[in-house]
Amino acid sequence: MKRLALLVLGLVLCACSNTHKEQNASIQLVEIYPQVQMLLAKKAAGDEEGAKQIHDFLNKMANQHIIDDTISLITRASVSGYELILPSQLEAERDSFVIISTLPRGIYNLGFIPQAKHFEFALSPNLNENGSEWNWEADALSREMEDFIHLLGGDKDAKIVFYDSGEHIFAPMGSAHVGLMWARHLGYKNLYRLVGGFEAWKGLKLPISTEVPHCCEM
Repeated sequence: MKRLALLVLGLVLCACSNTHKEQNASIQLVEIYPQVQMLLAKKAAGDEEGAKQIHDFLNKMANQHIIDDTISLITRASVSGYELILPSQLEAERDSFVIISTLPRGIYNLGFIPQAKHFEFALSPNLNENGSEWNWEADALSREMEDFIHLLGGDKDAKIVFYDSGEHIFAPMGSAHVGLMWARHLGYKNLYRLVGGFEAWKGLKLPISTEVPHCCEM
């Protein structure tokens, strides 16, 4: 009986450990982000020994898939022409940003970063029937482009940050990435994506609001 109790306890602790790791994946991504930046810089400089040391350190901090996701996040931002911002940085400078949540409306209504406006996008870019890019109707889930431009505002130099859950980075790319690409396509210049997304924001116990901005009331 005692052995059975110990076995059950072990299984419970194992399950709790796995759940904890899953819940904190976005926070782990935020925590290793500076080190992954250093890793990529070492590789770009041809410093393989330095890169190996950082990679060995990273392996002690997070699972490989989280490291890979962080690399994908940084690489995609660089290639796509937008910046990345950590939750703590956004919280410190929140009043200087236009904040756009690209999460589904039902999730947004449950809580969002204070002052965040809402505009949902698809999880990955869609092609037109002829194979060309920039399929607004599919990417924006049939909402009007004028509504999107209205939320962003007329200042093309304004600092604008997009966030989704933070769960989709490699494939699919994430709705925040799709929104960012359209904002850039429309001429907005100072664009940011929130590292770790809303899951990291919540996990770090940063402020959450349910007071929907006037622009986004249903």
